[in-house]
Formats: sequence, structure tokens, C-alpha cells
Amino acid sequence: MKLLVLDLDGTLWDHEDASRLVPPFRVYGDRVVDAYGEELNLFPGVREFLEWAGERFLISIASWNLEEFVRPVLEALNLWDYFIFPKIEGHPDKAAMIERTMAELRAAGYDVDEVIYVDDRTIHVDEIMEIIPNLRFIHMWVDVGSFEELKKMLEVL
Repeated sequence: MKLLVLDLDGTLWDHEDASRLVPPFRVYGDRVVDAYGEELNLFPGVREFLEWAGERFLISIASWNLEEFVRPVLEALNLWDYFIFPKIEGHPDKAAMIERTMAELRAAGYDVDEVIYVDDRTIHVDEIMEIIPNLRFIHMWVDVGSFEELKKMLEVL
């Protein structure tokens, strides 16, 4: 089975640091507005992509954020249930996050034979590849320009 690991800030949505958002949240389709009027917008096609990917991959998260602040955003957007063993943690060690996700998947009986990591930044890739040498990295907004393009790229992997 293939594991698809997604970043959040700058990858699934346009906000740089969703941990800054303050509840209560108002949701308007794919837009979340926090208590102070700060907005977070899903990029076009995210919902359709997650629906498609959920039928083909195990989907998880590796995000340098704080889960207690970001999980409510994902829940408000009705996206939380797409992810298995998501890691949203207040540190940049995404290699450790992905490694723990893989261990949890193995313990749950999943056989992960490939990891695909999608992020809008490359700063964590070298560290992740030290742990997972056969990692496939897709640089969001560089290798692909939309979630439709990401879907097309993943279809041939």
C-alpha cells in the first residue's frame, strides 16, 4: 500500500501558520474565518483530491503546527476523517513524524511499500530521505501547479 503524506500550511491551504487561528471558527465553504477575522482558504480542488486519493492511498499529515489549534480547523472543514495517524506537532522534525506514522500503520496491520510526501517547501526532504531513502517527494506549486495536476502525477506512480 502507498502512503501519501501531506503538509498543511501552504500546501492544502493558503495560510502560513494555521496554529495562529483563534476559535470560534466560521466556515464558508472552503474558507475558515477565525474569531479575529483572519482567513484560511483551501486551495481549489483539495476536497475532490482528498476524495480521489482516499480511494487509492493511505493519507496522513506531517505538519509543523500545533494539533490543538489545527485539528479544529480540519474538523470545521470536514477534512479530519481523510487522514490516518496524522502528525501535527510543534517542531520541524517531519522525518520523525513520518517514521512514527509508518510504525503505527505497521502495528495496525498495514503494509506500506511506498511513501509519497507532498510539501510546498523542500527544507525537510533531505532529513526525511535519510530515514526513508525510497521516498518520492512532490514539490507542491513547483512540480505541480494544482491538485488536478497532482492527481494526474499520482495516477502514473
